[in-house]
Amino acid sequence: MAIQRVEIHRSKLTNGINDLRVEIGYVDRDFMSKFSQLRKSMESALTSLEDKHRERMVKLNRRVNLFEGKVDELPEVIERTISAERRLDLKRIKELEERIKYLEINGIEGSDKLLHQEPGVEKAKTIAIFDSILFAISNWSNDGQIAPDIELACQAVLFPTIYERVMGGEDDYVIEKVPTSADEVVKRGRELTKYIRTVSDSSLSSPETWLKHHGEIREWIIGDALPLLYGARDAKWDDDESLSLEEILEWKEQPASRALHFPLIFDGMELVERYRDTIRQETGLPDFNKRTLETRLEGS
Repeated sequence: MAIQRVEIHRSKLTNGINDLRVEIGYVDRDFMSKFSQLRKSMESALTSLEDKHRERMVKLNRRVNLFEGKVDELPEVIERTISAERRLDLKRIKELEERIKYLEINGIEGSDKLLHQEPGVEKAKTIAIFDSILFAISNWSNDGQIAPDIELACQAVLFPTIYERVMGGEDDYVIEKVPTSADEVVKRGRELTKYIRTVSDSSLSSPETWLKHHGEIREWIIGDALPLLYGARDAKWDDDESLSLEEILEWKEQPASRALHFPLIFDGMELVERYRDTIRQETGLPDFNKRTLETRLEGS
């Protein structure tokens, strides 16, 4: 009997040991599984941190290179700005000399009209009118929505097509008073802006969105807006190359480089600032700006 009891206890002990081994096996597998998951989670977190660090370093290096480039360009920008002012002064001197010659030949008669003509004011008027049209299109919605990216896209077309031609002395592109068709141009431009906002949530400063919509903005400007303002379509507009997204963003974000990389546009903006009072008095812009504020579209 004693032997049987011993065997029974030994059997129970053996079974208990086996059960314990099984439980330990389960615990080991569970522990290893959790440990593996924890390790993967930590590796993923470390990889993410490493990626973020690498991305930050790339951005930092890019900004450092940008600033270094700006520092390198600064002397040239200063010289270019001085040269731009010198050119304007030389133009002023030349026009004054021409007035003196005119007066020497024609005497005092007609001098009042001549003396009231400011050099470059007609160019400033043209640029100010286009600036106001673009600003009105950008401020398209009566609920406060604005579209500065649309304005930039329009500038990318108009800078080489109109602004540079005006500043280069092509008098056919001069507009000294707000055309009656400007209101319709603003209306159509706002409708195009609303449409683009409806079909795309991204700003045109995104390369993908720029690629998608800048072509239709350009076609609207040269095929509709400019013919309305000038009364006809100019074949040269079809051949003009618009500024790229990178170029127009440089104009927007790097004012210090404007005189160097966009000299005619820079000179034009300087003229607008110089003749601001004359522009307000002689172009009809105050009334135009007031009308455009009262005719904005319903927001989407």
